[in-house]
Amino acid sequence: MVNNRKRNVLLTAQRLFTEKGYAATSVQDIIDESKISKGTFYNYFSSKNECIIAIIENAEEETALKRREMLVQQEIKNKDILIKQLSVKMEFYRERNLIPIFVAIFHSQDSDLREVIKRNHYEEVKWLATRLVDVFGEETKKISVDCAVLMLGMIQQVQHPWTVKSRQISVYELVTYVLKRVESIIYDMVKSQDLLIDSYTFNHYYDDVQVTKGEVILQLNAFYKTHKIDLKVKEQQLIEFLLEELNSTNPRKFLLETVISSFSNSFDQNTLDQQAKEISSNLWKIIDSIG
Repeated sequence: MVNNRKRNVLLTAQRLFTEKGYAATSVQDIIDESKISKGTFYNYFSSKNECIIAIIENAEEETALKRREMLVQQEIKNKDILIKQLSVKMEFYRERNLIPIFVAIFHSQDSDLREVIKRNHYEEVKWLATRLVDVFGEETKKISVDCAVLMLGMIQQVQHPWTVKSRQISVYELVTYVLKRVESIIYDMVKSQDLLIDSYTFNHYYDDVQVTKGEVILQLNAFYKTHKIDLKVKEQQLIEFLLEELNSTNPRKFLLETVISSFSNSFDQNTLDQQAKEISSNLWKIIDSIG
């Protein structure tokens, strides 16, 4: 938790970032406005970047707390609670005037700050995907990430001030409207299994577990040996190719990329689907490490 003095520094920095812009605000500006010493600032933050990251993290922490409190003694399937949970974040960010800061970071060339925004968006999609499953049922799990991305995208576009000029639209009204649109397509997506984003890979994108090529080869080999009798000829061929290529001195990245996708998709709606997705996720990590 943030102590009161540190919180005041964060609020001052936030105001300056909004008024002057992130790039134009210096650490000295924050020190002067906060009426603290340079030593105190650097006791709290190692840099201006760390300061703005703390602002974002505090906002996320407060939002998560508010959202969790809304579920106390409430039915998780209640659509109105989901609408209020989505609305509370938007209202909170508007009240704290945080949106200009996000926009400034998004358009900056600072890779560390852009990664913070990317991670922030990732966590929001992941949270919403989970809540959509709560509301619409376990059968929507595979397409929940797609629906979460669509829903957040619609909310973002509709709330732009130039989108609707005829009247003011409340956050609650906006979110309610978008949720109704998602509700009208979600079960059709379940039926058609028309997926754009693989939910397993998405949900494990930021996993910190490091895997080696040798470990993935062992994992794929074990999968092959355990289930060979149940595998179709095409599935066996895909696995054999992956193993051969991974064991080669110079694995061909472009071929592995194509074959991994075929391998992962071949187990859709199959009892081995989750195992295949886990292996595919690890394979992609190895692919990304190949120069």
